[in-house]
Amino acid sequence: MSAVVAGVVRVVAQAPLPASSRQGSAVVLKSVSIQLMWADLPFPERVAKAAAAGFDLVDLWDQRNSDIHAVHDACRAHGIGINGFFATRDTSLCDPGSRTAVLDEIKANLEVAVAVGARQMHCFSNAIRPGGIVAVAPPLAPEALMESCAEALSAAADLVAGTGVQLVLEHLNTVFLPGYLWDDVNVTAGLARLINRPEIGVVFDTYHQQLTYGRLTDSLVACLPQLARVDLAEVPGRFEPGQGEIDMAYLLRILAEHGWDKTVTFETTPSDGNPETALAAINKLMPLR
Repeated sequence: MSAVVAGVVRVVAQAPLPASSRQGSAVVLKSVSIQLMWADLPFPERVAKAAAAGFDLVDLWDQRNSDIHAVHDACRAHGIGINGFFATRDTSLCDPGSRTAVLDEIKANLEVAVAVGARQMHCFSNAIRPGGIVAVAPPLAPEALMESCAEALSAAADLVAGTGVQLVLEHLNTVFLPGYLWDDVNVTAGLARLINRPEIGVVFDTYHQQLTYGRLTDSLVACLPQLARVDLAEVPGRFEPGQGEIDMAYLLRILAEHGWDKTVTFETTPSDGNPETALAAINKLMPLR
């Protein structure tokens, strides 16, 4: 696999859901990260707010810190679903010496994902410590680090096969997260193409991609065959649509033109601290009802 991996070092549902939204002719589910919205409320109350606003799904970060079973109960009560949460955080896929620990972490989170009907689990190249500190990768060539990721993900795909849960590779910016290996969606899409399993998809995150490489349209179109989710947040600030430099309406038109029909997650922090401000902007961009 090594020769192929060298080429990707730099390359370009289970819960019942309500009636879905449409973007053009494609069905697009709308999710919101309740990690960042309604942050002063307990997680189950955040679910109620998301459902009342008209979202189809909610996204989380580390399910261990999210009162996940209460979130599941709230989702059932309010008729929405859990989109996803972290598959890995404590372990590094890029570290060949951590393979057993990586798979054990994925297994533990997978058990919870199946129990609560989550559709996705989010994978990171490096462990991410409290405070957003990226664990340093081992002192290996980039090709070896990527090969470790590919081999770990191939094994992880076997773990999730048949469960209905998809592993989604998360690219992150190295402006605020220095040392993170997957700094470009083209890298994660290249890995997904290499592994070539339906259990492996990618996220396209406007905030992270704009901070690192820009050229959002080219990268978005290039990763469409592997694209499981689009995360929308502005630069600067990770704010709601219209409070930064990204033309999100244009990106949504690109998705509609290509008939893309997966999930859009608003992973946004309200620019003025008021969730109603963010909801108004989201509704203007992509009506929730």
